Amino acid sequence: MTVTMMAMAIALVFSMSTQTAKEGAAEKARIDNVVELVGQPSGDSTAAALGWARFVAAGYKGTADHLGQGSAADAELALGDAMEKSVKTFVDSLAGKKTKLRLNEAVEGTVSKVGDDGLVLVVAKTEQLVPWAEVDPGRLALAMAKGKPTAEPDVATIAVLKLLGGEPGDAKTKATKLTGELGKKLQELLEQWKTAGPAVGAARTLDLILREKDATKAIERFKAGWPAIATTEFGKEVAARAREQFVLRGEEAYAGEVGLKMAIHGKVTINKARAHPAAGPGGVGMEIEFEFEKDAEAADFDPAALPIRVKNVLTRSGGAGDVASMHADQSRLIGDKKTGGGIPIAFGGDLEIEFDAGVVETWRGGPVGATLVGFASEEGGDFVVLQDFDTLDITLAGKPGPNDEKKWGDNEVQPGYQFQVAFEISGGKAHFARNGDAIQPLAYTPKSPHRVFVAMSGPPTWFFERFLIRGTATKASLDALALAMAEREAKPLFGE
Repeated sequence: MTVTMMAMAIALVFSMSTQTAKEGAAEKARIDNVVELVGQPSGDSTAAALGWARFVAAGYKGTADHLGQGSAADAELALGDAMEKSVKTFVDSLAGKKTKLRLNEAVEGTVSKVGDDGLVLVVAKTEQLVPWAEVDPGRLALAMAKGKPTAEPDVATIAVLKLLGGEPGDAKTKATKLTGELGKKLQELLEQWKTAGPAVGAARTLDLILREKDATKAIERFKAGWPAIATTEFGKEVAARAREQFVLRGEEAYAGEVGLKMAIHGKVTINKARAHPAAGPGGVGMEIEFEFEKDAEAADFDPAALPIRVKNVLTRSGGAGDVASMHADQSRLIGDKKTGGGIPIAFGGDLEIEFDAGVVETWRGGPVGATLVGFASEEGGDFVVLQDFDTLDITLAGKPGPNDEKKWGDNEVQPGYQFQVAFEISGGKAHFARNGDAIQPLAYTPKSPHRVFVAMSGPPTWFFERFLIRGTATKASLDALALAMAEREAKPLFGE
């Protein structure tokens, strides 16, 4: 097969991104509370958990609207009525006082206002709203207990608040000491809590995760809180929807440079000043340098980026089987039989590669393996390939374009021989130079973003050392990369 034919075969199908958003996938909306996430609960424990979540988020109001859904319906309603009165009386007494309160792990201050939305605290001379759902019931119970109330509704309220805060011990003690009707209802609630308690705790943890506005912090909370949630029946019921919300936040948290540095193990240097306008809005100028000191750098060239016909081309000279990843060995990128991959980033406008390469010391003459380094447009019609570091071949709209070569000298290719290559498309031209000796530039103007790939087949002959890419990454490819990283991070938590 000639180089032109090989380039055409690859160009026809090199149209898919390594990491892209799934075509036709429905647009997913970010959800910021557990009630909306779950929707219609399927079990008694989940129903109870959502009822308490709604009751807390409403500021311990609307008992009949939110509680009474679980197996201990009468107990929930009786205790909810007591809590409505006790919590309101307590929080109304706080407004304007100088008493400092910590309502959750993040916020501490003095209460200036109490409203339907939550408590407004003065923190460092600035007012800050703490929504009711973000007020820790256990901390609210501690604040109420400081007044040493003795009335049964107040004592029962503190017990249930601690129960909601994950401390059942106090509720058990109070249930035996309260001699009135609320004491009996507290005992009924505790019986239900044996099955509903894990769901209530899991629902509250997930609710706080979903309410976190900062995507990076939300991801951190997911990673810390989901393993415990996942062990509950509630967690199993909502796992698919929770995973979806994790990925949505991950796309935001891993956008741009963050996701880029997660996905690429070479040295990434951002240079926004060098962004090429042809990359479109949001393009990011960058330089990626690989020194192949670890296999992770070799793995950045993902075989999944090579479409089926590229794999077929490699099969013709490398044999049957899947295309394998290249590997790093003694600071070299090495291939064997049938290896290759592409960088999961699309570059718009000018694009250049510099690399040091050579002939492996173990080569003893005979057949020379093929090495392809190239730029391919995302739609697959345009293609520039450098084969064996001596021939540059161009395909335009799927048809043969110009080509040129810089032939090796007699006996120049020898075991251990090393050289440098500069390869680029810029200013409407494509060209390469080997050891500073350049071919005549060929006409080539990229009409769409391109991706960089490397492939090796046949007997191992060549190696790469330092490999440097300079270009402007498109926003679309970085967004796709962020999605890929979000999906990758979701797997340990939620599975496939």
